[in-house]
Amino acid sequence: MHNDIEVLAKLWKRQPGPAAGEQPARRRWSRAELVSAIASRQFVPFFQPKVDLKTARLTGVEVLTRWRHPEQGMLLPSEFLEQLEGQGLIEQLTDCVMAQALSCVSGCKVHGRDISLALNISPTTLQAAHAAEHLAELVAASGMCAAQLTIELTETVACETSAAVHESLIRLRELGFQISIDDFGTGYSSMKLLSTMPFTELKIDRSLVSGAVHDPKAALVLESIIQLAGKLRLRTVAEGIETREDIVLLRALGCEVGQGYFLGLPMSHLHFLRSLEAGRTPIATGQAAD
Repeated sequence: MHNDIEVLAKLWKRQPGPAAGEQPARRRWSRAELVSAIASRQFVPFFQPKVDLKTARLTGVEVLTRWRHPEQGMLLPSEFLEQLEGQGLIEQLTDCVMAQALSCVSGCKVHGRDISLALNISPTTLQAAHAAEHLAELVAASGMCAAQLTIELTETVACETSAAVHESLIRLRELGFQISIDDFGTGYSSMKLLSTMPFTELKIDRSLVSGAVHDPKAALVLESIIQLAGKLRLRTVAEGIETREDIVLLRALGCEVGQGYFLGLPMSHLHFLRSLEAGRTPIATGQAAD
């Protein structure tokens, strides 16, 4: 199975990721520029694979937003996300990127794969009275079902959610969506939060995964989190997997799904489809390939 994981990792890293072309914007964007970029779909989804650590199969992808700027090149969220929030445009961004991501993943059925999506949603978006129904309409229009979409909320944000956001999360769960607590272990979550929010997934932050192989105390913390998730019937996803040793440890501890640069870089729509086609056999069967 170790060979399966390594073959899979090579397949998902065969195409170049976005890192080489990313450049800092180092400027403030006007509202008109941001509105125009949304309208012309300059904001695009990138996809990072999520892999079943036992079977080496692709289980889904996390959607990451990039700005394909005509002059600045490929920009990271740190260069625009806060400004979009400040301009009240985050909901329009979510609709733009989500529609493209759903279309891409829906098209993966051509390769015989039903791929699930994970997407971080701003609490601002979830504040709206009919946020859950709106997201459900977008998913239905793409031909996918709500169960194929995981809404991610960071641990810190989850602790600070308003009643309106909490209600939206409950409604999303009722509609069939999966709900994930992201970056777990970096904030100040409590047992009460895990027991009162409708989470279906616990996503372990990379800071808890990195170095755990060589740090017995860190490994114990990791094991405790995975055991806690199991008792609460939450699926576990480990971020930041960078070595085969990380996979060996996480599998031994019972973690179900992995994500990180060792398994695959964030990639564009085109690169994702090419990688999916190239890796169809090992991903679908869990068998190594030449």
